[in-house]
Amino acid sequence: MSTVQTIMTPNPLTIGAEARIWEAANLMLDHGISGLPVTDEAGQLVGVISESDFLLRGELHTDPAKSFWRRLFSTRGALAEDYSKAFGRKVGEVMSSPAVTIGAEEAVGAAALLMAERNIKRLPVVADDKVVGVLTRSDIMRSMIKEMAASSVERIDADIRRALEGELDHQRWGDNITVHVKEAIVTLEGKVLDLREKTAARVAAENTLGVIQVIDNVQVVVLPDMPVPPPGFYP
Repeated sequence: MSTVQTIMTPNPLTIGAEARIWEAANLMLDHGISGLPVTDEAGQLVGVISESDFLLRGELHTDPAKSFWRRLFSTRGALAEDYSKAFGRKVGEVMSSPAVTIGAEEAVGAAALLMAERNIKRLPVVADDKVVGVLTRSDIMRSMIKEMAASSVERIDADIRRALEGELDHQRWGDNITVHVKEAIVTLEGKVLDLREKTAARVAAENTLGVIQVIDNVQVVVLPDMPVPPPGFYP
C-alpha cells in the first residue's frame, strides 16, 4: 500500500485563525472543498474548519445551547464552547481544535482507518507541526482503485504467461523460448536454430487469450561450421 505522501494534495489552501468565518466559507465554496487547515502567524497548524462547523450556528437557530438535554448534562466549559462556535465571527473561534492529523510517511491504510473512526473527510498532513498536504476520502478511493487495477493487471499477465508457457511446453520446438509478460504485452526471447521455430513461437503468443501485442526478440543463430541456407530456403 502507498504512503500518504504519494497520494495527498501538497501545498494545500490554509486560512489564518484571525480570518473571518465568511472568508473561510467563500474560500471553501470557490475551490469546492469541504474544509481548511487553520494556521497561526508562524504557519503552524492550530485547527481545522469544515462544513460541519457551519451547521450549528445562531443564524440558523441550530446552536446546541437550545437543547434542553445539552444544557442539563454538559459542563460549563462545553456550553461555553458551544456558544463560541454558534456565534463566533473568527475562524479561530469556530474551528475544531486540536486537529486530527496524519504524518506524510504513514500508510494510506492507517489514514483510511483514522478517517473512518473519526468520521473525517479531510486529514491535514503535517511535518514539524507545519501543514505539508491534505488527504481526502477521494484521494484514498483513487488509491484503492489504482491498487485494484494494478493487481488485476498482474493477474492477467500471470494467466497469459502460464497459458503461453503451457502451450510451448507441449511443443518439441518450444523449449528454447523464454516468455515475459507486462500489461498483456508478450516479449519472446531465446535462441533457435530454425526460423520456423521463431515463427511458430510468435504465432503461439499471438493466439494466446488476452495478448494485445507480441514483441519477438527470438534470435535465429547459426552454429560454427554450419552451412547457411539461402534466404527463404528451409526444407
